[in-house]
Amino acid sequence: MRERLPAVAILLVGWTLFIAYAYPGVMSFDSFDQLHEARAGFFSDSHPPVMAALWGSIDRVAPGPFPLLIIQGTCFLIGVYLLLRRAMGRTAAAAWAVVLFLFPPIISPMAVIWKDCLMAGFLVLGIVAILDARPWMRLVGLGCLTMATALRYNALAATLPLVILLFEWRPGSRWRYALAFGVWLAVSAIGLEADALLVDREMHIWQSSLALTDIVGTTAMLDDDLPDDQLRPLLAPTGLHADHDLHHALRAHYKPGDFAQLIGGSDPLWTLPITGWTPAPADQREAITHAWRVLVLGHPWAYAEYRLDTVAEILGLRSKFNGMTVVDHTMQMPGLVASYHIPDGWPSIQRPPERLARRLERHTGLYRPYVYVLLALVLLPFAWREPDIAALLASGLVMELSLVPLAVTPDFRYSHWLVVTTCLSLVMLVARRMRR
Repeated sequence: MRERLPAVAILLVGWTLFIAYAYPGVMSFDSFDQLHEARAGFFSDSHPPVMAALWGSIDRVAPGPFPLLIIQGTCFLIGVYLLLRRAMGRTAAAAWAVVLFLFPPIISPMAVIWKDCLMAGFLVLGIVAILDARPWMRLVGLGCLTMATALRYNALAATLPLVILLFEWRPGSRWRYALAFGVWLAVSAIGLEADALLVDREMHIWQSSLALTDIVGTTAMLDDDLPDDQLRPLLAPTGLHADHDLHHALRAHYKPGDFAQLIGGSDPLWTLPITGWTPAPADQREAITHAWRVLVLGHPWAYAEYRLDTVAEILGLRSKFNGMTVVDHTMQMPGLVASYHIPDGWPSIQRPPERLARRLERHTGLYRPYVYVLLALVLLPFAWREPDIAALLASGLVMELSLVPLAVTPDFRYSHWLVVTTCLSLVMLVARRMRR
């Protein structure tokens, strides 16, 4: 017991500092949308219904974001500590867990009530559990990975390397990888089906977001303008506001990684819902799907060029990173905070570290995802004999790779798991090399 006391004390200090920084939990637009659905008990597929259902059950007992902040922060800190215990002693693992937990590019997203952060907490706990020697703990780990899959639509990209490389029901089985692949399929299917069963209203988000982004980006990359006579029959039924010089209008609205200006702002190209409980009309959705097939599938090289342009934004390769990075208490909407009866934070405590995070974002590369991609690729050759570290690195990289065809904005939180896995792998790898 005495050996554990220093580690417990260090973890409690780190957890307390996190709560002091984040209390009661920063709320973004997505957070408010999910809290609204949680309290209404009516779920759309605009956000993961599993998270709204979890939040709704907790909100009846302890209203507001604070309980969810405790869950995502506690799961994450404990999971990181237990993973680090595989490479070092209790006290060192606790100290490094706190360092990683409070690392600005990790704690900044963790302070916000987001599915990305709750997913990260369940992922690290799932990794620890599936590596356990006890069969029942491995089942618990698969349950955590299933929950993570339900929390984010592309989390199955993160769980693929984890299950394939780490899950083993019977040591030495010749069918190990075939079984692991089947288990991953089951985990993915159950997680996605759990969301589908909870949905009360489908919003058909693909037609209102990624499909439009693909149409505009692909068209913008074409060398020659398509005539109005060709574009009008395709795009007029989609509800496009422009009625002449259509190719020019699409190209003028193209900005890599900036999806919102296509359906919002002062001069949107379309008026389509991405939140709420009223989807776009069926005929408009069918027209968007048809236009996507003709323009995107008909011009694959232009599509690839546009997606590479978007990847440059996602990874922060340009001089200015346009993705949302540090979301803090000053960026919340006071009217919404008051209407949902969310308590105030602690400005005197929270403002200095939030200002520090914003300065680091502006003046360093700590919030540029490409830094972590490069570091992960450098670490991979050194981790080939360390299955847990190799699986961590592959998990972060594969999930980042899934953003290439799927991301419509370059928000930093989408790369949060990459940052976590890279930093965690670095600490574990160095610790093991030093012990040897």
